[in-house]
Amino acid sequence: MKKKLLFIAPGYYGFNEVVNEGLRNYSGFEVKHINATANYQYKNVLERVYNFFLKTFVGKNIKIIKKGQHIENIINSFEYDVLLVNRPDVLSDKNLNMALKKAKNSIVLFWDSIEKIPSQKNYIDKFDTCCSFDSDDCKKYNLKYITNFYFVKEVSKKQNFKISYLATYDHRINDTINLFNYFDENKITAKAKIFTFKSNPIKEKLPKSIQIINDIIPFSESYKYYLDSKIILEIAHPHQKGLSFRAFEAIGLGKKLITTNEEVLQCDFYNPNNILFIKDINNFIIPTSFLNSDYIEPDPQIKDKYYIKSWIKNLLSLNEN
Repeated sequence: MKKKLLFIAPGYYGFNEVVNEGLRNYSGFEVKHINATANYQYKNVLERVYNFFLKTFVGKNIKIIKKGQHIENIINSFEYDVLLVNRPDVLSDKNLNMALKKAKNSIVLFWDSIEKIPSQKNYIDKFDTCCSFDSDDCKKYNLKYITNFYFVKEVSKKQNFKISYLATYDHRINDTINLFNYFDENKITAKAKIFTFKSNPIKEKLPKSIQIINDIIPFSESYKYYLDSKIILEIAHPHQKGLSFRAFEAIGLGKKLITTNEEVLQCDFYNPNNILFIKDINNFIIPTSFLNSDYIEPDPQIKDKYYIKSWIKNLLSLNEN
């Protein structure tokens, strides 16, 4: 009889859907998934009007109450051995405690550094196993280290651009502008899409090769943006030491990588032919030899190590050690 696993995660960028599919395909568990941020849909106009008055005069919100009840119903209806939670801070204390109480073993996966989301510290003592891709957090808080992963193995020989970049608008925008000005000045073909909400328009003047978008590209689809480029660009978050998904997507897609994250130099897949580390965003050179040389495939065992199948098995084994 199959063991059962309950996976709870927010629906941010569709990461949860990719991991859920990976769990179903490779974990060996029967898997139930709860989207912790799924919106409650009003039954009718009257319920919407009622909720307006409830929020205004009573300080309660039907959508929040109903979402909590929905999560509670799923937890009560499913018997499981392992609980896996990403971003426990988006759950109500009631829902989280209920889920933990029913689990024989529990794992929390932090996909952001604790410096970025300090409230994550409050959940370390609640779970049997706490995992993070940020090596500093692992040392400081005694967490289990696990990298990010890639989930698509696809190689495209079409190269309309040398470099491609996908990002969300934040304080890294000036570094992005510096890099893309360099690309333009050196006639390096590059493209970028930067997501921002319409309520938070980009104020900086951008190079023409950078496109602003207001709709999120789901994680399950974003890899397609890199297929016609030779190199993927990663600009590290200053409050996060671990490598982002881009470094691992580059492995799966057979792409070179330009990154400002120094941790890449310690990775077993690091190859200066494939990966260029930029230490100083205001003083760098991208060698022509790096741009023009062919990608060198890593050792198959190293490549498989970061595929989602291996990542799922590694994640669940951390709970056994």
